[in-house]
Amino acid sequence: MTCLVLACLASTGFSAGAGECPTAFDTTVEARGLDGHGDIALADGRTLRLAALADIGTAPDPARRAALETLVAGRTLTLATADATPDRYGRLAALARLPDGRLVQEAALASGIAVARPEAGYLGCMPGLLAAERPARAARLGVWAQLPLKAEPPAALAQAAGHFSVVTGRVRTVGSTRKVDYLNFGPVWRQDTTVKVDSSVRSALAARGLAPAGLAGREITLRGTVDLVDGPVIDLRWAEQVDEVGEASGP
Repeated sequence: MTCLVLACLASTGFSAGAGECPTAFDTTVEARGLDGHGDIALADGRTLRLAALADIGTAPDPARRAALETLVAGRTLTLATADATPDRYGRLAALARLPDGRLVQEAALASGIAVARPEAGYLGCMPGLLAAERPARAARLGVWAQLPLKAEPPAALAQAAGHFSVVTGRVRTVGSTRKVDYLNFGPVWRQDTTVKVDSSVRSALAARGLAPAGLAGREITLRGTVDLVDGPVIDLRWAEQVDEVGEASGP
């Protein structure tokens, strides 16, 4: 049996969304369209990055870009942000509400334009974002026509190197040190896919019944940025990166 982590938490009464989700939609802006990087160009000269959202792919997808531009271009957006300080690229990160009351994030997720991405300041938004994402995922719309990617063989993740993605596979073994747990998806950790679980995440996973030591032999689906260090590596910084966990199985 596969457990949708958020659904299982709801049934046990555990609050799935760690932290807060911004609710003060108190800034109004005008969206011109998208810039060359796929962010939203605003009429006042600023750039808006849609918080808790990730595009998927190693190259821009014209169809997804056009769909997002159609959604926002020329619209008045109302913003709620966890931090009004621009990032190092000068972008403002925020939740954006359309004139009809929908979140741009939720509308984009529902059509498969992008996937939800856990992000500091927005972790409490993840249950709602994942719920918005779920129908597109079930229907394999947009990005979900290719996702999730298989953790093994490791070459299957080569296309995702340097990019945020959703990955699924069976954890073969778990290695632990004081600071890091390693979920190994293949027999040779130096070339196979590995998920590094920071010690700060252990307690949050354990509270969900997902202590790293107990994940050996279980199918797991998670999301994160894929790096190549020997083999593919994903850093697990937040429990919200885990989507699904199956029952344990034999070797």
